[in-house]
Amino acid sequence: MNLSLHWTRLRHGRLPALLAVVVAGALAGVGPLSTVSAAGFAGPRLIDAPLHAFGWPASGSPNDPLFARQTDLATIGVPAAWAQTTGDASVVVAVLDTGLDAANPEFAGRVVPGFNAITGVADSATDFSPTNDDNGHGTLVSGVIAARANDGVGTAGIAPGVSLMPIKVLDASGSGQFSTMIAGVDWAIAHGARILTMSLGGPLVPDAIAAFTPPFAAAYASGAVVVAAAGNDGAAVDDYPCNFTHVICVGSTTNSGSAVSTFSNRTSALDLVAPGESIVSTMPGGQYGIASGTSFAAPHVTGTIALMRTLAPTLGVDAITSDLETTAKPLAAPLPDVASGYGLLEAGAAIERVATGATSASPVVQAAAPAAVAPRLAALAPKNGATKIWTRTRIVLSVSTPVSVGVGSLRLLDMTSHRWIAVTITYNPSTGRFTLTPRVRLATRHRFEVLASGLVSAAFRTPMAARFASYFTTGSS
Repeated sequence: MNLSLHWTRLRHGRLPALLAVVVAGALAGVGPLSTVSAAGFAGPRLIDAPLHAFGWPASGSPNDPLFARQTDLATIGVPAAWAQTTGDASVVVAVLDTGLDAANPEFAGRVVPGFNAITGVADSATDFSPTNDDNGHGTLVSGVIAARANDGVGTAGIAPGVSLMPIKVLDASGSGQFSTMIAGVDWAIAHGARILTMSLGGPLVPDAIAAFTPPFAAAYASGAVVVAAAGNDGAAVDDYPCNFTHVICVGSTTNSGSAVSTFSNRTSALDLVAPGESIVSTMPGGQYGIASGTSFAAPHVTGTIALMRTLAPTLGVDAITSDLETTAKPLAAPLPDVASGYGLLEAGAAIERVATGATSASPVVQAAAPAAVAPRLAALAPKNGATKIWTRTRIVLSVSTPVSVGVGSLRLLDMTSHRWIAVTITYNPSTGRFTLTPRVRLATRHRFEVLASGLVSAAFRTPMAARFASYFTTGSS
């Protein structure tokens, strides 16, 4: 079976015209339906804030000048959550978006190297230019999650102590492809992120849904919590990744949480809603803005999950989802509702549930698949650790059980240059062997990593229990 699949493009969401206030440096309008400004990004209104620094006040409220305008945080009980924790740098949140302005003081010291899935280039410890935000959307989303709090500057993020991993999957226009998104998911999981957030989406045909499902099954099996925005069509629309199994799908409400936003999509996959109108957050260049959309509702949930994982690092995906749904404030009956899911996010209540041990603290890594049905791989050639390998080599792997093969299941990384290598993949079910043929000649004296994730057994739909990796080094020719 040849795995050279075409890529489905993500598309723009839409916002009501009254919200489309565009300024210099913001996305200029909404594009065609084949692209996406994440989950619909109409552009923020710029605002300014003075710089000043104080110690954390006894009252618990941060001194960030724009905190008074972040009324959405009070709506979901974030100040009460801060009494328990403000997050820890050991908790890494991968933001799959347009990138991040890592030089912004709001994120200083809490950005870990990420990956540009468009170019295939990763950040280094000292160079974050590959994931620089050339649009603004990713920085806005990141600020909602983790802008530094109580530093006398700008805004306060929901989890101001956690770390961010920028994964650039959308370009300067806010457009991207599902294949790039999957590459970003794979990279984030392979490099330790266990919370992923995606304020982007688009429709998929059934065959494409099946092809893109395995990476999300693998993410779930690894214990990664994935959050996605529902989209802004204001209609009954099933967009992805929000509608994938095990993804926490988030819709939008007014800033006060009193009603579901008119632009928020209705879908049976919806888990809960959060404020997504007139959200104040960070922008590139040290600026701040006000923006609306499900893009900015989703990071409210993500920030809350980061606080939950700070208190209980072993809290599993199912337990987190259950805690969020159980503590949510119902906005309709019966539950779940296609417009609001289980209701409005209550961050304070969810954090209290974890802090008091009331949560069902299931393991962070999901139950392992039965050995007889969970796919396992072994390297046949080149052998793991082999050296002086021919630059025109083909990689052959064997799999223990027949599998359904999805996009991004098998990949080849040039570890020396930090670039993904394009490969043609074939799979022979009768022999259980994969062959990866590089489409370019491999660089000499470079180290390469063969990665496998997201393979699912054909008979039982059971994902791999763990990621597979094998290494080899090329010779001089």
